[in-house]
Amino acid sequence: MSEQTVESDIPVFSKRLDELMASMLAGETPNVGRFCGYCYTPMSKKASECPHCDRTTSAYEPVAKIPLDFFELYKRMRKREALIVNSFAFGGLGLGLVLFILLVALAVYRLHQSLWALAGATAVLIIGGRVFAGILGGWIGDSIGYDYAHRKLVDEWHEYEHARETRLGRASAYEDAAHDATPASDRSAASAQS
Repeated sequence: MSEQTVESDIPVFSKRLDELMASMLAGETPNVGRFCGYCYTPMSKKASECPHCDRTTSAYEPVAKIPLDFFELYKRMRKREALIVNSFAFGGLGLGLVLFILLVALAVYRLHQSLWALAGATAVLIIGGRVFAGILGGWIGDSIGYDYAHRKLVDEWHEYEHARETRLGRASAYEDAAHDATPASDRSAASAQS
C-alpha cells in the first residue's frame, strides 16, 4: 500500500469480491477458492500479494472460503442501500400521487369536471409517479444510499477486523495505522510512563 493511500480510502469490498459475494448469496457460485486472508478478495493460485489491499500472503495466509460472518457485513450494507433507495422511490410515487390529487381537485372544483384536466391528472399519476420515483430513488436515493451504506460498512469493517485480529492474537491494521500516526516522541513518552 502506498504511503499516500489512506486506509479508509480503500473500499472494504473490491469490485471483484462484491460481484462474487452477490453471486454466492444468489446460489450461483460456491464459496470455494483462494481468498486474501485479510480482505477476502479472490486471488490467483500464484499471487503472493492481494491485488486489493496489497497485503502479502506471508503476512496473511490465504483462506479457502470466505467466513460466514463476513457475509453479514455485505448483507447489512446491501439492506441499508436498498432501504434508502426504496424510501426515496416511494417518496417519488407519493409526490406523483399528491400532484394527481391536487390536479383532480383543480379539475373538479375549478374547471367544472373537465375531462381533459382529469386525463392530464391521470397522466401525471402514471407517468409522473414513475419519473419522480426514478429521479428520487434511482438518482438521488442511490447516491445517498451508497454513501451512507459504505460509511457504515467502513465502521463495521474496523470492528470486524479488530475482533478477528484480537481473536488471532494480532494488532489490527487500524490500530497499526493509529500507532504509525502517533509521533515517536509521544510513543516513547508513553512507554516511559508505563
